[in-house]
Amino acid sequence: MKDSFRLVITGSPGTGKHTSARIVAEKLGAQVIDINKVALDSGNAAAAVVVARTDRGLDVDTKKLGRLLAAALKKKGSFVVVGHLAPYVLKASAAKIDMVAVLRRSPSKLESNLAARKYAREKINENVSAEILGVLLYDSIKAFGRRRVAEFDTSNRTPDETAGEIIAALQKKAPRRTGMVDWLAVLSEEEVQKFFAY
Repeated sequence: MKDSFRLVITGSPGTGKHTSARIVAEKLGAQVIDINKVALDSGNAAAAVVVARTDRGLDVDTKKLGRLLAAALKKKGSFVVVGHLAPYVLKASAAKIDMVAVLRRSPSKLESNLAARKYAREKINENVSAEILGVLLYDSIKAFGRRRVAEFDTSNRTPDETAGEIIAALQKKAPRRTGMVDWLAVLSEEEVQKFFAY
């Protein structure tokens, strides 16, 4: 692997992205770029990317945010970029990205995590249904290309274990696999319907 790298860690809220990103960055001496933080910190800048705060969250100008992130990725050094918006704001930077780690978590564990964070039922269902369908995996492959994307099931792993697996794939000591997680194959119809009821 080259001396510096650009790693993206994405996934649904509650899959362990930020904790894993921090551990990977500490172990590899990289800087973390938190997409949410970049969006919020730009609020006072002329190129503000947070358009509005709504009852459903922040409304973000993804093109402006993508330009801010592209500028940050031009700097020297190694970076771990983390956030669920990654496939939507880093498309233009795709050629500069070495690997994209998409974190997955079982729907029941994801539901528990989001409930503990006091998410509203509608937001829980929205995020869990997107996880069941693999929306972020699909969008990451579309944005970055299959060879750059690796999928990690964090359901029964500690953040340290997940970080170790990400590092091994980044350094090409382990294969980069996608398509191994299929929640529809293990959930009952009733479980699926529960999360798709809006």
